[in-house]
Amino acid sequence: MTNPLPPVDFEAPPLNPSGYGLYTAATVFDLTGPARQLGGVTVRPYNCDDGAGTYSTDLCDTDPAVKAAGERGAPLTFSPLVVWAASECAPDQTEAEVMGRAAHTRRLHEPLLVESAFAARLLADAGAPTVVPDVETAVGMLEEFLGEQGYQGYIHAARRWAAPLSEYRWNNQTGPLRRSPLDHGYVFGGGYADALGDVLIATGPLFVWRYEPFEQVVTTGSSGTPEHNNSVYGLSERIVTVAYECAIMAVQIGATP
Repeated sequence: MTNPLPPVDFEAPPLNPSGYGLYTAATVFDLTGPARQLGGVTVRPYNCDDGAGTYSTDLCDTDPAVKAAGERGAPLTFSPLVVWAASECAPDQTEAEVMGRAAHTRRLHEPLLVESAFAARLLADAGAPTVVPDVETAVGMLEEFLGEQGYQGYIHAARRWAAPLSEYRWNNQTGPLRRSPLDHGYVFGGGYADALGDVLIATGPLFVWRYEPFEQVVTTGSSGTPEHNNSVYGLSERIVTVAYECAIMAVQIGATP
């Protein structure tokens, strides 16, 4: 027998972004006012100078070490990108409700889109990765590389590597950022899956600049009367720039899990 009563509509509640990725690891600067970073950001490193060393206390040393200022880390310029999301208007929703839906879609997908774009930059900067046989060797090489820099850094990896890497840590961690045995931060970006695959990349400190979202209702079509046009939708956009400081290294695991 067919039930004569219609089903009850239920709109699922909005969810928060999953975390554990780039936005969790980076120092995030939320900017207001006019967008002044359309030309990008040039990071002038403070932690990459190589003017350091040792020398002997022998007062009669015939070949004393040269104490020189060394070289400063080279500045790196990072270009911004615009993340957008759109939601088409519905007859039973107000413009405010449609804009809220577009804003939520952008908020949910923004970290993934930013991570995917940043991964392409990391791969280009790192050059050809060093091929290693397994994830244990990969982490060991990256930790050794970061240790040579003198600071705690970050290891970027697709989420497929989270389970194998969970074997290589000192204790059960409950914070927002998972860490390696030597306490470098793992950046398990949801947007790294296709971009990085079986490549893991180590970097120095991470920074994100993001402007306030720009939101508007967009009308498409040729008529001057909005009601007569073909489509009306809510559009949410945001300008985001991501950067890292200092050195970078990539390793590629020979066998994908």
